[in-house]
Amino acid sequence: MGKKITVVEVCPRDGWQNHKVPIPTETKVKYIKEMIDYGATMFDLVSFVSPKWVPQMKDAAEVLQESKKYAKELGKDIEFMALTLNGKGIENALKAGATSVQFVISASEEHNKRNANRTIEESLENFKAMASQVKGVKMTLALACGLGSPFGDDVPADRIKYLCEEAFKVGVTRIGLGDTAGISNPAHTKEIIRALKSICDISQIDIHLHDAYGMGLANAYAAVEEGVTSLDAAAGGLGGCPFVPGAKGNIATEDLVHMLQALGYDTGYDLDKVLSTVRSMCDEIQAVPTSSLIQARKCHQG
Repeated sequence: MGKKITVVEVCPRDGWQNHKVPIPTETKVKYIKEMIDYGATMFDLVSFVSPKWVPQMKDAAEVLQESKKYAKELGKDIEFMALTLNGKGIENALKAGATSVQFVISASEEHNKRNANRTIEESLENFKAMASQVKGVKMTLALACGLGSPFGDDVPADRIKYLCEEAFKVGVTRIGLGDTAGISNPAHTKEIIRALKSICDISQIDIHLHDAYGMGLANAYAAVEEGVTSLDAAAGGLGGCPFVPGAKGNIATEDLVHMLQALGYDTGYDLDKVLSTVRSMCDEIQAVPTSSLIQARKCHQG
């Protein structure tokens, strides 16, 4: 053990984007700074989308710039990913100074139709066109429903491999494999990771897990057993997919860090600081943390 595991903090985008209570820019920046202070070195930070559809992301440019400024002041090498869904989003992200951009395609035909109103092939061609606009920055392709669809349609491993291979051809260097509905199990998670390992290096695979059926940490453990060294998590377990009915939040940063550290892995996170941030953040933005660790600490303290 002692192996380094990167825990990607996704709360600033995935955790906050659908939060019902508006979060002021200064509040977002304050907690992103705390996340950097507790050890996060990679973020799913903002999305450059229409404020009409995602009001919480209307200040994406300012949040990105202030976060980069703080990292520079500390002399830390922090990667801040910006989600882009169309050409205008890419233009705005690059204008704001983004050096890492993320695209999304669903590996489920049904989910992709509901999410993007396109077939997977149509989304793939659109993605390729967008990727051609991006020069000199890191590119990630996030595969929503990459570990299964909540709508009953099949998501074969060969389709996952095909989408990844097409992404690599246009300059993507990192794949985000998502369990968008939280329906995978450890055996299936291992199966898909093994399929991807046949076409790329394990260091290019990041796992994004939700906890709808309580298997988030079990799937995270299975991924680590397969050699994955990068996993997403959200402070407090906030977030979820609005296009999947009943979907629960992301696995919690504090739960994932607690498990990995208990197993002897090096996350670089200060767990006490994570818990302190989660408590104060959730109180301030009127959110309810879903993590097991927060609940367990309450019981022990009581």
